[in-house]
Amino acid sequence: MIRQDDVQWWVLEAKKHPESAPHIIEELAQRLIELDAENERLRNEATQQQQRAPAVTAGDEVNELRRKVATLQSLLDGATSTELAAVLLSDRPQAARLPLPRAQQLAREERPALNRQAALRLRHVLPLRPQDELLLLTSQGRGLKIQPSAIPPLIEGDDWPIGEEQGLAEGERMTAAVAVAEPPRFWTIVTRRGFTRQLLHIGLERRIDQGEQLIASPFRNDEPAVIVNGDRGDLLTLTRWGKGVRFPHRAIAAEGSVALELEPDDEVAAALSLPSDGAIVIVTAAGFAMRRHTAQFAARSSPGGAGKTLIQAFDVLGAFPCQPQAQLLYLTYSGKPVFVPIDDVPLHQRSGKGSRLRLFDRDPAVAVTLVPSTEE
Repeated sequence: MIRQDDVQWWVLEAKKHPESAPHIIEELAQRLIELDAENERLRNEATQQQQRAPAVTAGDEVNELRRKVATLQSLLDGATSTELAAVLLSDRPQAARLPLPRAQQLAREERPALNRQAALRLRHVLPLRPQDELLLLTSQGRGLKIQPSAIPPLIEGDDWPIGEEQGLAEGERMTAAVAVAEPPRFWTIVTRRGFTRQLLHIGLERRIDQGEQLIASPFRNDEPAVIVNGDRGDLLTLTRWGKGVRFPHRAIAAEGSVALELEPDDEVAAALSLPSDGAIVIVTAAGFAMRRHTAQFAARSSPGGAGKTLIQAFDVLGAFPCQPQAQLLYLTYSGKPVFVPIDDVPLHQRSGKGSRLRLFDRDPAVAVTLVPSTEE
């Protein structure tokens, strides 16, 4: 459904970003065509149902209500004991859901959640709520969506619980993932070589449904690395070697922009939308981390140029906005979960190696995420 405030927003966006107006009009026109076709189909179906549907009795209504209650009860019975879970993703992508209480128990016992074979294919770990949807990007720039109900629980000590049935082409891999509760109006995608592009959500949905590319990088053998909310504020892009650049989302050109210049062996490791005021935490695979205020990162007016050293490292694994009582959840090379309270990460005033949180020398972390507090 298109609301009045959506129309007002499109008009404002077209006035503020006239270079994007043709794109906004194209997406809006396509959406209106789709809605009109869907409306006509539903009208025809309703007419046909009215012509052939028998009269509904009170008994039929009671039976239908009972069926719905039974369905809801089965969903409740199958729910996990905690609302928030960790979803583990391989590159095919295969997926498994791990309840947080169980992950915390495994961490206390220093036991693996994944066997070694499955851990070798692990690419992402994300916090997931029942109302979230998983949005995935592939190495060919396409998008996929997975509902939480389609993600089976993790079977500890076994391989991935679902097969390779996500519609990937030969050699195609999952390279970026995000859990979505309320989709933004704009998405910002960043590739491993730093190419950046913004897409309207309605345009992204249409491209996913039609199997089209969401982003095509000008760099050879490039692929999406991160997708973030691009509605407002600044984008901070961080590389494996600790180089970073900050600029407004709105500064990204309609056809895309190169966020920063990279060394041949470096690549984008993380990107996030910065709050107007606050702090972020940067973590490495070796177990180092640092907390820094966003005011320490001066914003450029436009993308491009060399990045600035934000942390002295060659193994940056992720970066997250700080949240009270949140925890970092690492998955190591051997499949073990490790939790670290974000409050344990010291505040740093300048670039450096950071502070060691855990010793991962013999079992480096391969994935990390930020788990928000579950307390009310």
